[in-house]
Amino acid sequence: MDLLKKKRKISQAKIVSVSNHKISREKIDKDVLSIAERLKKKGHTSYIVGGFVRDSILGLMPKDFDIATDATPEEIRRIIPKSRIIGRRFKIVHAKFGKKIIEISTFRSSNQRNMQRSRHGLVLRDNSYGRIEEDAFRRDFTINSLYLDMETMDILDFVGGYQDLKNKRLKSIGASSKRFREDPVRILRAIRFKTKLGLELDSNLEKDITSLSHLLNEIPSGRNYEETLKMFLTGNSEEILDEMQKYKLTKYLIPITNDYLKSKKDKRFIKVALRNTDERYKANKTLTPSFLFSVLLWPAFFKRIDAIKSNKMKLSKINNISNVILKKHSAKCFLPKHIQNSIKEIWELQILLMRIPEKSKIALRRRLFRAGYDFLLLREKSGENVTKVSQWWSHRVNNAKKR
Repeated sequence: MDLLKKKRKISQAKIVSVSNHKISREKIDKDVLSIAERLKKKGHTSYIVGGFVRDSILGLMPKDFDIATDATPEEIRRIIPKSRIIGRRFKIVHAKFGKKIIEISTFRSSNQRNMQRSRHGLVLRDNSYGRIEEDAFRRDFTINSLYLDMETMDILDFVGGYQDLKNKRLKSIGASSKRFREDPVRILRAIRFKTKLGLELDSNLEKDITSLSHLLNEIPSGRNYEETLKMFLTGNSEEILDEMQKYKLTKYLIPITNDYLKSKKDKRFIKVALRNTDERYKANKTLTPSFLFSVLLWPAFFKRIDAIKSNKMKLSKINNISNVILKKHSAKCFLPKHIQNSIKEIWELQILLMRIPEKSKIALRRRLFRAGYDFLLLREKSGENVTKVSQWWSHRVNNAKKR
């Protein structure tokens, strides 16, 4: 790209200088800077875009770095060591640095002639590449379309995202109805950003969330799994559940659980567990998908095993009931096999833990005993009548710690 074209391209953006946005270069991960330098040496431009820029402006601690560049995925893979191309719908590159993964995407084109869509408008494949200003208008929300130049530390704003962020307003780039039809997951992202960042939804955006929520049925089960984790394992899960109910979205993401949320008792358990999850997130403690789903699907499981209180049900029967529920849920939200196995073990432990003292040794030998015990404590905390059992186990666990 010659200098004249580059200047013409940049001139279309509003420039937000470092004196205004206050993002320090020291905050940028050294491996991100290394990627930018490698791309530059091969004649490519690159910017940090999305969450890092957005969260830094709001004074939050960013966790992820996303890079956008004019290099194609194939060029990126050749330039950046230990990188690989992923995705068919949108090709992106993952660059691995130890356990850390940095996502690198190529500027997308505004030309939609080669774009493949479903009959509902869902984008099935889009790997046409273009210029930075085209890419800016292809993103979901204005606040996610801010590009940080790592050399000048200026932010390029093509869509008014900086002011929207300052005004704490979430707006779609272009018509939200079109954006939601292109990718219904954006409906869930809107709820997540509203909750996480304390934003107010643009009126048209809010209206389209309500009227187009049925498009969530178009999301493949694998993406549903990923989005559930993003919704409920990022520190605001209790509030997100309330927002999802407000906009009637739970029936699409966790349909089995949806009906049980009408029960005060079942909802109380789930909210107590999600509050605990949020506290663990803020304390940088381990969070696991298996524990999350064992909580979300517990009411459906518990209602089917009313014999749990009589301690008569065989574990083989418990396993059959678990399989039915997990199979039904996976049809809408795919659960990997190892996650399903862990969920079943946590649920089985609820049976074993109730059978004291005769099954105590068996329970203690289980791989996920601690998770099962923590689950029992959440049941007690939500008001379920398991206090005597939880106290018995707490005494045993505390004595074991003292040895």
